[in-house]
Amino acid sequence: MTNHRLLERAFALAESGEVSGLVELRRKLAEEGYSQWQLEQLAGAALHRQLKAKMDAARSLTQDDRLP
Repeated sequence: MTNHRLLERAFALAESGEVSGLVELRRKLAEEGYSQWQLEQLAGAALHRQLKAKMDAARSLTQDDRLP
């Protein structure tokens, strides 16, 4: 079973704009103390698509803020 706290944190990071890709997301979570076993629970194409969509949306919002 996937750790709900890990999923919540992964989505929060993705939505924050702090990370721009899945590798960076996993690295940030590891720095926060999540184990390799826990990070392996973030597998799956559907989850990756959802996280990537959140990261893309956050990046888009950040870029919109920089427009004159």
